[in-house]
Amino acid sequence: MRAAIVIFPRLTVLDFIGMYDPLSRIRSMGVDPSFELRIVGTEPEISDESGVVLRPDSVFLDLRPFDLLLLPGGQGTRTLMHDKHFIGYLRTWGWDRPVASVCTGALLLAAAGLLRRGPATTHRGAFDLLRGFGIEVVERRIVENGRVTTASGVASSLDLGLYLVERYYGGSARERIAAQMEYRGFPADDLPLPEYNSLEPSGSRGPGVQPC
Repeated sequence: MRAAIVIFPRLTVLDFIGMYDPLSRIRSMGVDPSFELRIVGTEPEISDESGVVLRPDSVFLDLRPFDLLLLPGGQGTRTLMHDKHFIGYLRTWGWDRPVASVCTGALLLAAAGLLRRGPATTHRGAFDLLRGFGIEVVERRIVENGRVTTASGVASSLDLGLYLVERYYGGSARERIAAQMEYRGFPADDLPLPEYNSLEPSGSRGPGVQPC
């Protein structure tokens, strides 16, 4: 199996790393020694908003040989949603192979037409943006809808990575990898999250917490 994660300027690094780590262990822990995970960038060097620099394996690599496409989120999605070259690149993926996103990566899937109607999820601060594409948005940690899997806010990236491990390699593989990571999971659908507005510091009139 071959998977590609597409990264771009002003991504949220945890969106990327959270799903990369468990997926990379598929090969390193011998679950599937032939598993290949590539990092594809829109530029030779990718910086997040804090200045962390990532160097992808390649730039705009041909996606045809891959079996699974993954997209992180971040503030950079707001620009790429309207970037004809980037959206055209995503559309080369077609509509038959599986795709997955974390956080506002769902906006890119929707802009490219790879996510249609829904249900789907994203960061709660971007629900209305996703609904603007005609998508049915639900507040869940992970939503699988046919070949499209979407995950909610930043920290759900770990859950998405492990979810995909189980989807393609079974529950025992997920348990092994989660144990190695010392990750116990998040009971997302059982615990209510705080109100989004309550995340803003008391007395602040600034932008507060921004969706990834």
